[in-house]
Amino acid sequence: MRNLKYFLVKNKMMVIITSIVLVCAIAIAIGVYAQVTNRSVIRAEEKEENKEYEDLESNFDDIFTNTINKQESAKQDINYDEIIYCAYNINEEKNNYIVNAKIPLFKIENDVTKQVNKEIYDTFAATIVNIAKNSTTHTTFNLDYVVYVNNNILSLVIRCKYKDGSNPQRYIIQTYNYDIDNNKLVDINEILEYKNLNKDDVAKKVEDKIKEENAQMKSISEQGYPVYIRNENDEIYKVENTPNYFLGENNYLYLVYAYGNNNFTSDKDLVIF
Repeated sequence: MRNLKYFLVKNKMMVIITSIVLVCAIAIAIGVYAQVTNRSVIRAEEKEENKEYEDLESNFDDIFTNTINKQESAKQDINYDEIIYCAYNINEEKNNYIVNAKIPLFKIENDVTKQVNKEIYDTFAATIVNIAKNSTTHTTFNLDYVVYVNNNILSLVIRCKYKDGSNPQRYIIQTYNYDIDNNKLVDINEILEYKNLNKDDVAKKVEDKIKEENAQMKSISEQGYPVYIRNENDEIYKVENTPNYFLGENNYLYLVYAYGNNNFTSDKDLVIF
């Protein structure tokens, strides 16, 4: 009887220990599975996000429709045509030049918009006048724009493709981000705050993008093809010095490095968030 009792107690203990071990093993297995699944989900999300950015980059030229695009967050009771409009629609073809340009300007007048309008005119309209008066070689000048309104921020993006004679074509981008409520231009730091983006994370993504593009360009250059080599130490790659940026469709933030703004090249880099 005593041996039977001892046997039952001993077996009961074995059952308890086995159950504990089994529960621990299951918990560990669940934890490992959750970690693996979580990593897979994160990788899938990152892959999908990268694909989204790639699509936005490859379709960048398609956004220039000379229209105002109100996003869901935009105030719907505002007539944005009364804020910004196509001031000049120029289509002219002569022996020495072809000009197709839709030049936007701000319709509302204050110190900020007057300055913006002057910059746009001096950069683009004055160039067209100069082409018409002085062009001696075949010149093509094409200009389009697009406007996005996200919340109270109106982003104007101007694209110009300019080829003068035998010089390489220039791809020029100029952007303005206008705070409708406060009648002021929005700087990059305010945009990052609006998007809740960490400045260091943005800087890292810009650095990685430029290095990646430059590696490709150097590889092509070694094969004897002329390419635009980026200066990776250029001050323009500091976030606070980003030359052009805007909020586009679905609130995406574009940082634009269009090297044709200052050089005879069509090369550009886009970093999108």
